[in-house]
Amino acid sequence: MTKQKGTVSIDGRGYTRDTEIDLNSKAYALFGSGIGKDFLAYLEGLTTQNIHPAGTNIEVLAHAEGARYIVAIMKARCEMGRKQHD
Repeated sequence: MTKQKGTVSIDGRGYTRDTEIDLNSKAYALFGSGIGKDFLAYLEGLTTQNIHPAGTNIEVLAHAEGARYIVAIMKARCEMGRKQHD
């Protein structure tokens, strides 16, 4: 048995090709249509489309950036899953 070589993923971690395909497929199944797509749009509105005013403390900004990062990964994996199924 040969070990599959891992590649660096969109989230910075190393996964096998099969794992990448599986994660992308799951993201697309969850967020590619219907309620999941609507919910992802809602999360995007809370995070990537939200503007913080001047004077916002660093802890709030750091938390917001973390949330934006997670939503961006979810969207990217969903898009990669869509391309896999086309």
